[in-house]
This record gives sequence, structure tokens and C-alpha cells, in this order.
Amino acid sequence: MGRFVKNLPFFLAIILSSAALYVYIISPGKTHDFRESAEQSVSLEKKINVDPEPDTEQHTWHDTLSIDDSVARELSTQTRVLCWVPARASDITKSIRAVNETWVRRCDGHLFFVETKQPAWDIVSVGVDGTNRLAEKMYAATVYIYKHHLDQYDWFYRADDNTYAIMENLRLLLSKYDPNQPVYLGQLYQVYTPHGFMAGGGGWLISREALRVLIEEGFEKNKCPPVERHSDDIHIAKCLHAVGVKRHYSLDKFGRESFHQQSAQEVIASKQLTRIMKRLAHFPQQVGRNCCSELTISFHDVDPDQMLVLDHLLYRTSVYGRVQDPAKLKDLFQNKTIPMP
Repeated sequence: MGRFVKNLPFFLAIILSSAALYVYIISPGKTHDFRESAEQSVSLEKKINVDPEPDTEQHTWHDTLSIDDSVARELSTQTRVLCWVPARASDITKSIRAVNETWVRRCDGHLFFVETKQPAWDIVSVGVDGTNRLAEKMYAATVYIYKHHLDQYDWFYRADDNTYAIMENLRLLLSKYDPNQPVYLGQLYQVYTPHGFMAGGGGWLISREALRVLIEEGFEKNKCPPVERHSDDIHIAKCLHAVGVKRHYSLDKFGRESFHQQSAQEVIASKQLTRIMKRLAHFPQQVGRNCCSELTISFHDVDPDQMLVLDHLLYRTSVYGRVQDPAKLKDLFQNKTIPMP
């Protein structure tokens, strides 16, 4: 906690250097055998024995703030996003709780996928340990979502339990794309596959049509490569490429990243790019003042305490006298596909 307090100024910099962001917010091998066992392990009914508590505190705070979030509210009625998070049961009282108390509230729906049964309406058991079998867990989770939620949402956002996402900014990006077309978004890394992959830390997402194609053409017709012992973000990229789902831009019109595999401190306060940033990122990255899009969407490696602080600074802190016209930010993102190598 001492280290976190020491780094608190870096998070304050997020608000002070991105006031406009805030204002916009408020204004195959043995594949077949594996797939059969994975489907059998997925719980086919949502657990309903624990109801979520009413969010009375949030409404109380909202009433004390002088804000106009009508633009964000209107956008939320046009773009339905299901957020899903693979996690471990042991993290329910830590990271999952922090996610539940902050950014995931602003999704249209959310699910946590863990390895064992848990008494909560938003936690689904997939019977797959997520530590060493991430690709298998991804398969089980996407099958579940396809069977139960395909027609309820436009977009499906996969994030880690230490990811923090700004949903209003994500919805603006998604408004540039058609969910009835196969779309794949995130921060593109250029390794492990000839066409790269969207890094899981900052979160990757697919449209409703991309999910349908992934399951019906990829999984059910065995067009995906065999499941290997590597991360789910790499395997999903291979599957999506196999069924023709294209990669799309999530950079803003100035070429700045909106999804971040790194923490806010690492991209804002660092003096130079890390080796990973230089070697893996498909597009040139920057650190410091030009690290991030004005309408940044996500950061990774956010611990539970930092998550609460970020949420407070973004949604319960204002900078007096600074007002941004949302119309000036409306075209910050563009509808573009990323050419294949």
C-alpha cells in the first residue's frame, strides 16, 4: 500500500492531463475431444441464488456532482457490450470485488468465469483452471456466451481481472463499427502469429458477427488450430484469422493507443520505452505526455486499490472551469481495417 501511495501522483496526472477525457465521459490435433469435454464442463444456467445489491452509493454520489452525462447515456443505449473476465475463484474477494465496484458496472452485462462453482449470479463455472489452461478457458467461456448471450449484445469485451476500462470511451470507438460485421479490436502485438494478436491485458473484443463466425465456422467446423499451452489472446487470434475475421484499428486519428497492455504508471511516467514495448507492439508506442489517446480505453496491471483510485479520479473528481465540447471528440476514432502482412 505504501508503494501505491507513493505513486498516487501518477494517477492524478491522468485527470489533470486528460481533462477532456473526463468531460467526454460525463457529457485441431485432439481438439475435438477437448471441445466436447469443455462444453460439458460449462454451466448452462446462470446462477441466481445471490442477487446483486442495489447501487445506492453510486446514485448518492452522482446526485452530489455537477455533471451532464447525457451524451454518454445516449451512446450507451445504442451500443450493448457484454464484459467477461476469466479469473480464479481465489480472487473473488480481491480483484473481482474491485472490478465489480468500479468499471464493470458500466458494461451492459458482465460475467466472471472461474474454475469452480460459486454462489453468485455473475460468476460462471467452466471447470477449467485459468492459470495453466487459458486457451481452454477462453474456449469454454466463448461457447457459453455464444449459447446464452449472442443475441443480447452487440459486442463482447474480454478483460483481465487487473484491467481497468473506461466504457464510455470504448462505446465511442465501437460506434464507428457495425456489430453485424466481423470485427476484432484491441492493442495489436506483432509476434507469435504471422498476423499478430490483440494483447489480452488491455482487453480484446469482437462483434456479435465475429463471435458467431468464431463458433459456427471455427470451433464447430474444426477450422481453428489445435489448442496449445499458450495464452488465450494468441489462440483466439489464430482462430479469428482462420475464419477470416479482420483486425481493426483502435488508435485515434493522431496514432495514439487507446488500449494499453501496460499500467498507467508505466506508460505515463516512464522516460523510455521498455523492451517489450519496442519488440512486441505493432504500432510505434510512446511514453509520457503522448503515450495515450485523449479518450484512452484501458490500462493493465491495475491492482485493486489502484482500481478504486482511478475510478474515483475519473468519475468523482472534477477540474473546475475546464469544459470540453463532446462534438470535438466525436471523430477521434476512425473505421479502418489493419492490412494483413
